Amino acid sequence: MKKIYLSILFIACLLNVKVTFAQAPTCQFDYTWLALGKDGIYPDSATNLMSGTVGVPYVQNITVKIPYDTTAVVFGSVQTVRFARIDLMRNITNPANYGLPPGLSLGVGPNVTTSTSKYGFPGNDTSCMVIYGTPTTAGTYYLKFVLKTFVVEFPLTSVSTDTVDYYRIIINPASSVGLNENQNFSFDVNGLFPNPASGETTIKFQLPKSGNVSHSIYDALGKNVYSKITDSKKGNNSLGIPIKNLNSGVYFYVVEFEGKTKTKKLIVNND
Repeated sequence: MKKIYLSILFIACLLNVKVTFAQAPTCQFDYTWLALGKDGIYPDSATNLMSGTVGVPYVQNITVKIPYDTTAVVFGSVQTVRFARIDLMRNITNPANYGLPPGLSLGVGPNVTTSTSKYGFPGNDTSCMVIYGTPTTAGTYYLKFVLKTFVVEFPLTSVSTDTVDYYRIIINPASSVGLNENQNFSFDVNGLFPNPASGETTIKFQLPKSGNVSHSIYDALGKNVYSKITDSKKGNNSLGIPIKNLNSGVYFYVVEFEGKTKTKKLIVNND
C-alpha cells in the first residue's frame, strides 16, 4: 500500500516537436521516469511545463501513473481504498482550454475514457496526456485542473474534489532575437522527440552559455553507436539525430557539457 495525497495525483514530461498537427498527436510516456517506479505525474510541480514561442509548434507529453490504493479520509474516517479512476473535469463551453495559452489544446491517450464533461484516468494503470498546438499570444499562463477521485469501495461517489493550479506555460514573443542573452538557463535535456522513433529523432537541450556539446548514443550493452560534437548557443537548442541504421531496441542518449552529463532513454523502432 502506498500513501499519497489525492491532490497531487494530477501533477503534470514535456516534449517539443517541430511539426504541425491537424489533430492531437499520440501522447508518449516518459519511460525514464516510469523506470523509477514512482506514482503520480511527470513532470512534477518543481519541474513545471516547458516554455514555448509564438508561432513555433509545441507539444507537452504528460505521464500519469495512478497507484493501486492509498489511505485517505473518506466520509470522516481514515480508510484504505483502491482507486477506480481520477476524472479531469472538462469545461463544457471550452473543453480544450484549462487556461492554456491561445492556440494550444489538450488531448489524452487511448486508455483514457472520454465524455463531454470529463476525462477518466484508470486506477492502477499508466496513462498519458498531451498539450499541443502552435501558440499565438505571448504571456505567462497559469493552468487550472479540477479533479474528482473515485474509489472501488464507493464507485458512484466522488470521495475527493481537488484543484491543481500551480502549473504554468510561458510563451515568448516571436521576435525574440537576443532573448536568450537576457535569460538564465541551466544545462538540461528536455527530451528526444519522437520517442519511440524510427528513421530520425530530435534532441532538445538548453545551455547556460555557448560552447561545445558532445552527443553520444549507446546500446544496451554499452557500445557507442553514435557520436557528434556541436557548437551550440546559450539557451534552447535542437539537433536532428539519424537513427535509420540502428536496430530496433533500447538505447541511451548521453549529452555532455563542461564535464556534466545528462542521459535519456531512446527507444528505436525501425521494424
